[in-house]
Amino acid sequence: MHPNSNNAKADVLIIHTGALGDVICALTVIEYIFLQKTLDFCCQGHIAPILKHVPNIRNFFDINHSMMTSVFLSDMYPAVENWLREYPLVLLFSFSKDWEDRLSKYHCNAVRIPPRPPVDEIIHTTQFIMDTLKRQKLVSKNNLRFQDFILQKNNQFNKMAISSKWKTVCLHPGSGSSFKNWPLLKYVSLSKQLKLMKYSVGWILGPAENKMLNLLIQHNVNRDDIIQTNSIQTIMHYLSLSDHFVGNDSGISHLAAYLGMDSTVIFGPSDLRRWHPIGARVKTKPEDVTICSPCFEKGVRQCDHKKCFNSISVSQVIEQVES
Repeated sequence: MHPNSNNAKADVLIIHTGALGDVICALTVIEYIFLQKTLDFCCQGHIAPILKHVPNIRNFFDINHSMMTSVFLSDMYPAVENWLREYPLVLLFSFSKDWEDRLSKYHCNAVRIPPRPPVDEIIHTTQFIMDTLKRQKLVSKNNLRFQDFILQKNNQFNKMAISSKWKTVCLHPGSGSSFKNWPLLKYVSLSKQLKLMKYSVGWILGPAENKMLNLLIQHNVNRDDIIQTNSIQTIMHYLSLSDHFVGNDSGISHLAAYLGMDSTVIFGPSDLRRWHPIGARVKTKPEDVTICSPCFEKGVRQCDHKKCFNSISVSQVIEQVES
């Protein structure tokens, strides 16, 4: 979409340079904080379908749009300056000081927010963003408690009616890093046991996860039960057809929670205290950090015992699904 496609001026331009999970963590807070504001949103293009569910987002702009990339050129462009200065506030979610400096050349009220807390700070990402916005005095008055807002928001997304006597479980065994993945054979075992319990099971894989696809087929998973795609629109549709979601610490798990799905999210070396998806119907396994100190973000990934994952059994996950 072109930045000039809607002549009405929004109150805030949000620019987020991060991946899916980071955007959803920020989006949950943004919706709450700016409930009475009109927003324009700029991020990676494939994330756009999610933004259609946010009623006060007026326009979406791809972060690779020429108007955005022009910000980084040495010359100042009047068209870019006129566009950005339409907004009373430009809010940037990024670690990049360069982004902040470049935007500040065009706009006197461009504010940069780190998209997640420092590695050694044990605070959930959404709470960190909320606290940072408060320190910047950008928080609008909102009489609705955040917990009540989450409950209300989740009720807006209704699962499609399915004429089937079997409940459907959607499994997403991948993530942005194989280090965060519960063993694939445990997912296969989970699938087999769920089918014995009269559940219908479907799978979501990313476009680059061909090795995982081949392993699933080798273990007699029906190819027709596997959706391999990078389309957020397709994934959202597939999730809407499911009763329950099971996945690792990943952007898709955050998406399922954001859509209000009944979800079980399996955590290993990443810290669930910082990253558990926000939603009224989300359970994590484990439920707290008890087995091993989370090491994923600290770069200490040399362990060979995998206690964090080995302590999570298939039967424990099935209990979460059934509950």
